[in-house]
Order: sequence, then structure tokens, then C-alpha cells
Amino acid sequence: MRLCVNCLIFCLSLVLSHNLLSAPPVIASETIYTYEVIAERPHDSRFFTQGLELHNNQFYESSGLYNQSFITRYPIDTTDKDKSDKKSSSSKLMQPLAAHYFAEGLTLFNNKLFVLTWREQTLLVYEPDTFELLQTHRYSGQGWGLTNNGKQLIRSDGSNTLYFHSPKNFALHKTVKVYRHLQAVERLNELEYVKGKVWANIWYDNHLVEIDPGTGQVVGIVDLTELVGSIPSTSSEQVLNGIAYDTAQDAFWITGKLWPKMFLIKLTARE
Repeated sequence: MRLCVNCLIFCLSLVLSHNLLSAPPVIASETIYTYEVIAERPHDSRFFTQGLELHNNQFYESSGLYNQSFITRYPIDTTDKDKSDKKSSSSKLMQPLAAHYFAEGLTLFNNKLFVLTWREQTLLVYEPDTFELLQTHRYSGQGWGLTNNGKQLIRSDGSNTLYFHSPKNFALHKTVKVYRHLQAVERLNELEYVKGKVWANIWYDNHLVEIDPGTGQVVGIVDLTELVGSIPSTSSEQVLNGIAYDTAQDAFWITGKLWPKMFLIKLTARE
């Protein structure tokens, strides 16, 4: 009898362990956001926007394409037209990249500007005030979007993976897979880190997703289809891309490749 009881217990433990191992991961609760456009400004429609960040009332932007890539800095305020104002004019800066580089995402961290390249597996590190090239670092795979969490640089490569790198030498620390409703979220592109979450553009998609960087789960989403539709379409490449968080407004500046405008949007959780 003891043998039969032991066998039964063993069989039950196998069944329970199998169920635990095969159980699907917990689906994170997801916030659906609506948005309100609270401001807009011009955006140079020649910019093939790859990365966008706002720091000290200055936009830092990277523009892609081979033999055309550059990084630029310009003030958030468009009302000052006085070219004699040295402080205003000196805040505008543009630096071409070498012809063999295709510029991708960028981020500012510890007074350095980090810029990804698409297929060249090279991270470019610039002085943010002068755009002097300080360093380059090698990495494996492609570069798409880039942000930072105050400790690490976070990269996307067009898959559903986020890569966490050292800001010192761009050594890879860890990776996190991104899912929404158990489905992999592919084509992660431009990134922005805000209040402990990673916001991401999805290439050729009109949604922004909010990602928990610890679990990789999408915890929020906003549909910007109406905003995208307000931009006259002149090219199939004219997709939504560019997220810059405005701390003062607690809102996001949004633009796209070849867009003539940027929009400041305020998000509200739908009840």
C-alpha cells in the first residue's frame, strides 16, 4: 500500500511540475492612452528622423541614409528669429557623419551624446556642445533606437529585443524580449525612457508602446493614427518616428521621417 501511495504522489508531482513549466506567462495589465495635442512646431521635412531627444530646451536629432546622415541640435523655441543673438544662433548645430555611416538612434548620458549606426556595428560618442567625436565602440548586430535609464544604454535592433549596454564601453549586460498579449512585438525602433518605462516606436506602425524594461511586457499603448493622417503623405518612408519627453510639460514631442511638423501630445489613461 505504501508503494502505491508513493507512486501516486510521484505521479501527481510530475503532473503538477509539468503544468507549472508549461503554463503561459502572466499577461500584464495594459493601459490604453488617449492623447491631446497641446502644441506644435515646424520640423525640417528633409530630416530622415532616426533619434530624437529634448535636453535643456534643445532638441538633439539624428537623420539617416547613407552619404546623407547627420546629427543636429536646435532650440525648442521657434519664436526667436534674431540672428544677431549669439546665444540663440550658437545653439543651432549640425554635424555630418562619414558617408559609410547610416545614423540611427541617439541619447544623451553623462554629458555625452551616443549615436547608433544601422549596419556598421559602430557606436559614435560625441561632445554634445561641439559635436566633437570623442570615441567609437563596436557592437554586434544592428542599431535602431537608443535611450538610457540613468545607468545603462538601451538599444533596439528592429526585433522584439531590448539590449542593455554599458555606457563606458558599450559592453552588453543583458537582453529583454518584448511581448504584448503573449505576442512578440517586432520592429521596435526609436526609444525613450520615461518614469521607469521604455516608450517605443514600431516601424511602419502608428502606435507607441510603453514597455516594462524588467519584464519586457507592454503595459501601455496609444494609437496615433489620426495624428499621422494629419501629415500630407509624400513618401512611403514618411513613417512615425521620434519620441522626446518634455519634462516641463509632462508630455511627448512626436514627429516622423520627412515630417514638416512636430507635435507635443499629452497622454491620458482611458477609463
